[in-house]
Amino acid sequence: MKEFLSHEGHSFVSRNVDDDPDAYAELVALGWRAVPVTVINGVAVKGFDEAKFRVLLSGDGEV
Repeated sequence: MKEFLSHEGHSFVSRNVDDDPDAYAELVALGWRAVPVTVINGVAVKGFDEAKFRVLLSGDGEV
């Protein structure tokens, strides 16, 4: 995900749920307990789903 987002020119914040209790709490609040989860425009995407990323990053609507 990091490589994809960087290559496409999108900034992001990477958070480590093992070292950051607040990041883990946010992950759980989203309904997840495993990583990676990427949140784009308020939509959580589990794993790497390039098609969903492209739709969400384009602003053309929800997946």
